[in-house]
Amino acid sequence: MYYYLYDSFLNDKKYEKVLDRIKTRLLDFEIQGRHERLTLLKTIDALIEDQVKRGVKAVVVVGNDNTFLKAVNVAARLGVTLSIIPIGENNQIAKTLGIPDAEKSCEILSARKLAQFDLGQVGDFYFFSSLKMSKNLDRISISHEGYRVIPKAKCHEVAIVNFHIPRPGLEGKLLKKVQPQDGKLDLLIQSAEEYKGFKKYFSKIKNTQVDTIIQGVNFEIKSFEYLPLMIDEYKVIKTPVAVKIADKKLLIIVGKNKNLIIK
Repeated sequence: MYYYLYDSFLNDKKYEKVLDRIKTRLLDFEIQGRHERLTLLKTIDALIEDQVKRGVKAVVVVGNDNTFLKAVNVAARLGVTLSIIPIGENNQIAKTLGIPDAEKSCEILSARKLAQFDLGQVGDFYFFSSLKMSKNLDRISISHEGYRVIPKAKCHEVAIVNFHIPRPGLEGKLLKKVQPQDGKLDLLIQSAEEYKGFKKYFSKIKNTQVDTIIQGVNFEIKSFEYLPLMIDEYKVIKTPVAVKIADKKLLIIVGKNKNLIIK
């Protein structure tokens, strides 16, 4: 049985028609399940945990990248299958998984094509995309297999990546090496393009280039002070941290036209 969990931003009336179409399509494919909306009263973890106790084996988040990423940790811990019905903007994950839009996602759910993905792990927390930091980078050191990396002050961002989410302005051929099913994490060190003259005042997106990529299964980030890191764009932790490729894998329902990097 599926459990459909709707993000709170879908309470906006402008989404009523697309939500109605989704429910109609789900009925057409006879994909039954419980439908519930996120609220301020319960966390996404608590809602999913409650439904798993009731026998749910697959969770379908209805929303965007942020909705999906927030469901990963609990889905991994409980061993349930995850998928997404993409609505609105910020849906790069769904596109990479071969889920182009909300209505096509219903057909994809009915086909139930599964792919297994790696996860990163910090302590007992699982992440799908990345752990990154963009401030005070010259105050950290990253250890890996006996080597130590100290970023330069001019670095734009340091990230340990499992699943690369494309974003405007981020470039580099090295990004092709980031594979979410290769049993490795990727340390990416990025520099920012320095604009001169009028361009620095009128450029909305600062282009960044991946200069260095180091692959591995374990990384340790240390600093002389507690510095913030962002996990999957929503959870903040502080140094020091030990990051590793998790023993657990995440099963995700994908489309047949998924990105070529996905097996």
